[in-house]
Amino acid sequence: MTLPDLDWEPASGPVAVVLPGGQRVTLMVVPLAHVRRAWPARPDGLISRVLTPAELAVSGMHVVLARRVAHLAGRIAAKLALCAHLDAQGHGVSPQDVGLTQMLAGPEQGRPVAQLPPGVPACDVSITHSRELAMAVVTSHGRVGLDLERVVPRGAAFQDEVFTRDERVWLEARARLWQRSPDELWNLGWCLKEALVKCTGQGLRAALQQVTFSGWREAEVEELRLAPLTGGADALVRSIHLDVPGRREQAVSGVLVAGQGYALAVLHDTREDWRRVGQGWRLAPGVAST
Repeated sequence: MTLPDLDWEPASGPVAVVLPGGQRVTLMVVPLAHVRRAWPARPDGLISRVLTPAELAVSGMHVVLARRVAHLAGRIAAKLALCAHLDAQGHGVSPQDVGLTQMLAGPEQGRPVAQLPPGVPACDVSITHSRELAMAVVTSHGRVGLDLERVVPRGAAFQDEVFTRDERVWLEARARLWQRSPDELWNLGWCLKEALVKCTGQGLRAALQQVTFSGWREAEVEELRLAPLTGGADALVRSIHLDVPGRREQAVSGVLVAGQGYALAVLHDTREDWRRVGQGWRLAPGVAST
């Protein structure tokens, strides 16, 4: 597969990651500055090689330029990740061969949905953006969720609203162990819970106090090069198996990243028996949800 020549940095190309448990996901980062430069200059040029006319039309619903740029960047990231992920499995497709829509109603309203050609395995997609970066993650087994946040101060009111007491204790202990700032861990914890909401199908509008974790088992990741997040010498990258209360098995794994002023969580529900039902995903009969 040859991706469209967008004149973008090679370091920001699709990145394949093997998570704990062996599941493979593909990540893509798109700096908003690239889209900001390309869109006003030739809206029918570089970007249109990736997005279909229908997808471009949807982006036009955002009348505020900043929101349109973020939307475009997220969709571009998702389609390039989809193409790279499928190509690695022997399904060569171009960005124009695949489509991106979104769920229009229900608890997961707004969740992206990949439309793929016949004979191509179904893929799950998650998109996020924060400040100057947009990201997407793709898998062809199970479900994925990710969240990216710019690290900003998080006060006591935020902590009380988002985290349980046990979660606060866990994150504070990790901040000391990793020698990272508390704000970095509060933002990383926020990303973790947002990604958990997305990958477990609990709905994008679920109350984060009700979406809980009790810790994780972790390992350091040395080879993940996810520009620009991991470009600094002080970047933190850990693979994790997340402990979710009520789960009888270690079903959620992923990667946590902190660097260059950002926090990122990528999670994958390792149960492979999710089935597409209409505009949503459901666990196949006989597969426990908790």
